[in-house]
Amino acid sequence: MTRKPILLFVLLISLMLLFTSCSVNHTSAYNKAVEIFATGEYADAAEAFEKLGDYSNAPTYAAYSRGLVLFDQGQYVAAEPYFAQVRDFMYGETRYQYCHGCLLESEGKFSEAAATFLALADYEDAAILYRYNNARYAEANADYETALYDYQMAGDYSDAATRLDALRTQVYDQAVLLAAQGHDEQALHLFTMLGNYYDSAEQARICKQHFRDARYAEAEALYNSGDLQGAYEIFISLTGFSDATTRAEEIGQMLGIELPNVE
Repeated sequence: MTRKPILLFVLLISLMLLFTSCSVNHTSAYNKAVEIFATGEYADAAEAFEKLGDYSNAPTYAAYSRGLVLFDQGQYVAAEPYFAQVRDFMYGETRYQYCHGCLLESEGKFSEAAATFLALADYEDAAILYRYNNARYAEANADYETALYDYQMAGDYSDAATRLDALRTQVYDQAVLLAAQGHDEQALHLFTMLGNYYDSAEQARICKQHFRDARYAEAEALYNSGDLQGAYEIFISLTGFSDATTRAEEIGQMLGIELPNVE
């Protein structure tokens, strides 16, 4: 064998040994990184996997580990891009959806965020985040009844309590204004919505009394004008108020109406 073929043979053997050695080292390092991951030391695991480059499943483990570090720190928006890379790995999809919901919330996309958290059911505190985002969306769309309820259900999450108090004040002031303007039915709805807030229950009672008085007077006016049917319909709707039931019965007999069973 000439010198040149011998040198080539030696070079090939050396390369084979080198590749074998690298493969063994990568396998060992990969297994070590998996062990670190299993202990919950995710920051260390991420660094170990990142050193392995594209070897085996290292990139997936690295992204997942980085995401877990941020997730455990409550940095959900920052964690979202990492879980986006590993949605089909372990619990990547669920964590991605949770973090994505937080991203949507941070962008003011409350309706989308609410839908995202609702789909997560009882995962982490998704139910509370659903209530908060749904309340933000409802408030923006003047659905105050929903907003009040969901802010209350959101408890001490974010600024839910502050927003609840501010909204209650806003609705109360609006109800007082409506009552002063004689819009008792609308005011009654708002005061009832507020429940026991301040003197809302008493204000609701007063508005209800005013509303019934006004409806009773309207029925009397219709009766005196000869509109017996109109008077009857209002009196029957005021069942339990004053002598409305008796008046309805009297007018019903004039009209030949078989009265419903009222008390």
